[in-house]
Amino acid sequence: MAAPISGMNIFQLADAACPYVVVGLDLGTSSTRVVIQRSGGGVISKIFASHGYPFDDHVPVYMGDNHPTNRESVSLKYAFYILANAADKFMDQYPMIQRLRQEDSETFRQKLRTGILELLRAVRGWIFEHPRENWAISSLPVTMPAQWGLEFEEVVRDLIGEAFEWNQTVARNKVVFRKEADSLTHYLVDTPEYLDNVKVPGSNQVWLVIGYGGHNLNASLFWVRHNEQGPPQFFRLEESFGAGGGTEYVLHNILAACAVKCLDQDGGPGHPMCPAISEQIREAFTDPRQNFLLCTFDQDEITQVWNKAHKAAFELVDTLLENLRRRTAGTDHPHIVPEPVIFIAGGSTKNKPLKRKLMSMIQEANLPAPVFLD
Repeated sequence: MAAPISGMNIFQLADAACPYVVVGLDLGTSSTRVVIQRSGGGVISKIFASHGYPFDDHVPVYMGDNHPTNRESVSLKYAFYILANAADKFMDQYPMIQRLRQEDSETFRQKLRTGILELLRAVRGWIFEHPRENWAISSLPVTMPAQWGLEFEEVVRDLIGEAFEWNQTVARNKVVFRKEADSLTHYLVDTPEYLDNVKVPGSNQVWLVIGYGGHNLNASLFWVRHNEQGPPQFFRLEESFGAGGGTEYVLHNILAACAVKCLDQDGGPGHPMCPAISEQIREAFTDPRQNFLLCTFDQDEITQVWNKAHKAAFELVDTLLENLRRRTAGTDHPHIVPEPVIFIAGGSTKNKPLKRKLMSMIQEANLPAPVFLD
């Protein structure tokens, strides 16, 4: 995920008076975005691939933008579920981590750590290619899914500290965590392109902010008070929400179905699906210019794969829309009834059927049309 898709507005959350730079890290499923901003202005950013190759004994585990077709890949974001000892807890939401769970051992965990460290060291190397006068990292905010708790924070902080060569005290002081939908909300508030489209001076609003990335949906509800002049005041109404689902889940289901079809051939004995084939399917899924077809699916199979991938996320959206309706319903004091506003961002929303589904759900809930962030 990459801002504004991820909504990473981390530099606004740091101390504006700090003379040093703020480095923001958005650990996405398919890509990791890094942003550098110095107090007073000046922003640069870069996207890094998030996948690694921990399933064999070759090195390195992290290969950046290279995509070897003879090695099985996985998003390194899923590695955190193993390293945080949370795989069993989240297996139902994220079946993509089942492959990692099957390989789980101390040796395999070291490979996962190595892959993440290689990614983070690539990030660190790029950061220090851009030195400035009095250059030092004052703060390193990291966006995280709503479901990630303290066990994840500990692992992420430890790996960042090792990659950036910080001791535990320095890492604890510099690395801070923000929920993905919260960061998206801060981004919206500070971006006139989006704020001006919904701003009504003197009004109250309840914002439902949804970020639907590759492997999960995150959302937050905020009360927003627009002043006659100046920026709005806002606060979160509840803890952030999260559910598994998204395009990475769709790809997982396609790969699983293709593996079954490989083993069950009508014309004779089947065969296991090798990494070369799975990687070609992955490339064809993520790049529409690719024209690789291993197996065919009828419409019922496609519908089943798609619905299964988004089921939990759609159920959460239903709950959130009902929550928004309740909070913006008429009362005995109409002058304080807030207006509902919905923002939606994230890599999964690039899928046109998914976008249409979300718009249909919102329309059925009798809520205003959402604002999609490109």
